[in-house]
Amino acid sequence: MDCSWQSLKTITDVGDAEGMNQATPSTEFRDSRNRFGDSQALRERVATDGYVFMRALLDPMMVRSVGRTGLAHLQTAGGPSRKPIRSRRDRDFRSEPRRFAPSGNRDTVRSSPTLASNMIPFVSPLADLMTQILGPEGFCYPLKIPRIVYPATLVPHQPGNYVHMDYGSVQDMFTCWVPVGDIPRTLGGLAVNPGSQQTTRVHHRSLDQLPSGWLTADYQAGDVLVFHCLTAHAALPNLENRLRFSAEYRWQLADQPAPRRMVIGPQGHELGSRMFSHTPWWHPVSRGLTLFDDGGPQARTLPAPPSRFVEFTT
Repeated sequence: MDCSWQSLKTITDVGDAEGMNQATPSTEFRDSRNRFGDSQALRERVATDGYVFMRALLDPMMVRSVGRTGLAHLQTAGGPSRKPIRSRRDRDFRSEPRRFAPSGNRDTVRSSPTLASNMIPFVSPLADLMTQILGPEGFCYPLKIPRIVYPATLVPHQPGNYVHMDYGSVQDMFTCWVPVGDIPRTLGGLAVNPGSQQTTRVHHRSLDQLPSGWLTADYQAGDVLVFHCLTAHAALPNLENRLRFSAEYRWQLADQPAPRRMVIGPQGHELGSRMFSHTPWWHPVSRGLTLFDDGGPQARTLPAPPSRFVEFTT
């Protein structure tokens, strides 16, 4: 993979997002490119809007390469192709959509070096962005999550299509959503409800269309959406005849307990360490990190500390 990255040091010529509001549709995210490098401004965006959106933060050629490789691994595993659904294999998919449920393909996709524990959260501008938001104690979970949204005509009910929050026992977890290719709204792009981070209440429902007050975008390869775990979000329905493919990188502060399943694999090693620990870009989690189980029969719920980034009511 090409390890070169676009520099964001000369972005002062980008117009202020507030100055472009009149030309921006009311359903479009505020672009915070001109806030890159300003930690206070980024945290204010999180506190006010619950999200930070940046156009062209990442190298689009690199991101597209990640998407192509991930989809190739998905095809090898027996999943549908990224092309219109016409092949014999895809006819099987049409008749048995559950056979290719996203959870059934994640392990294979994660094994791809360009998606599973890839370099994006370690050496790209995404790492700089999250350091600016979280500070030097922030870290990315070793578990990287591929997200696949199937055409609604084949799989009408998909978990990501329901409004939800990523909140659990970690109060200040952030999700970095990265489209690994162009994702227009009609392909099932992600939408968020700005201001929803001010409460823990959420109305779980299918997002059949963009509700009033919600925001989204016609995403392009290289765009990045970061949102707080209390920000309500969901995928729009995929109205096209192809897959929507994206990646998620989740971050938190190292002085808070972290879910074990996001850090440690079934063999007791840090996820990705055996494959990537020899690379120059690999960064293991802090040795002093406290882990807890938040799933399964032995799970326990830890009281979440007060948020350092948003003010909310229960």
